[in-house]
Amino acid sequence: MKFMRYLLFPFSVLYVGVMQLRNRQYDNGTRPVSAFEKVVISVGNLSTGGTGKSPMIEFLIRKLVQNYQVATVSRGYGRKTQGERIASEEDTARTLGDEPYQFYRKFGEKVKVVVGEERVLAIPHLLMDFPETEVILLDDAFQHRKVARDLNIMLSDYSAPFYNDLVLPAGNLRESRTQAKRADVIVVSKCPADLSVAQQAKITQKISAYNSHAPVFFSTIKYGELKPAFKEGTIKTDVVVISAIAKPKPFYRYLEERFSVVDKFEYVDHYNFKKTDLDRILRKLNGKDVSLVTTEKDMVRLLPFADHPLMKQFNLFYQPIEVEIDNELGFEKLLIQAVEKRKRELNL
Repeated sequence: MKFMRYLLFPFSVLYVGVMQLRNRQYDNGTRPVSAFEKVVISVGNLSTGGTGKSPMIEFLIRKLVQNYQVATVSRGYGRKTQGERIASEEDTARTLGDEPYQFYRKFGEKVKVVVGEERVLAIPHLLMDFPETEVILLDDAFQHRKVARDLNIMLSDYSAPFYNDLVLPAGNLRESRTQAKRADVIVVSKCPADLSVAQQAKITQKISAYNSHAPVFFSTIKYGELKPAFKEGTIKTDVVVISAIAKPKPFYRYLEERFSVVDKFEYVDHYNFKKTDLDRILRKLNGKDVSLVTTEKDMVRLLPFADHPLMKQFNLFYQPIEVEIDNELGFEKLLIQAVEKRKRELNL
């Protein structure tokens, strides 16, 4: 693996140069940045994925939705539609993308969910129909610099911190480590529950080499009770896992501690399941006494297959997750201060 990184390193240097030029153009105003008279909060990362952006967006929604009119704006990765689209009852994961549809399915009309390839175009589309919107959450937008934001939250996976990684294609970073300086808040995500204060201090020190002004928080994943996707029933001791997420190993470990995982069917992140995939799983499981388990993100892409024989024969359960932040009160205070500060500036 290290040998391959050495081979690819020259291409990473070239990629870094292109990204640095792009960032410099935004910094000096050569490339325009659009500001909107709303509070804009961005959640993103430096790496290519798997840092827990969607659970963080849901965490922010839960913190804000009681007091503010909230909307999410996402690219809608993997959807089969184009242009700007506001979620409605007619939508599915195929028309919105799995994560935006998950937001809509979970929060309903409490939150406006918008997708668009260009967020700078999707926001006016949102505000035209819902001018009362107060807070806009930009999903996966650390590199989307066309839109000004009031709070830039950057996530870094505990198991693969940005300060130990390289830029594509030698590593998994979308841009140089130095660009962590743009973050207003850094959250080290997917931490072990027993992470000590001393370990947190070491990580914070390493982060400070790239960003010394942003407060650093540490988050863990809280697994909820498994829920049936289609029909009620009791989950069996033996389970088969279906997953199409960027980093499924923690999910596997959690299940293996509680069940006997007899098989796994693993696909690439955001994979759009096909009937033939379910046919293959059904053939392999024929005669077994098992339950199916998947993630919540994968579940929304499996919903159209409610009538497939696989779902008729085996109960499908999905695993809800939530983010827990170590200093939640401190994080919430920082969040509300940023929102209220911008609202005062706008006289909202």
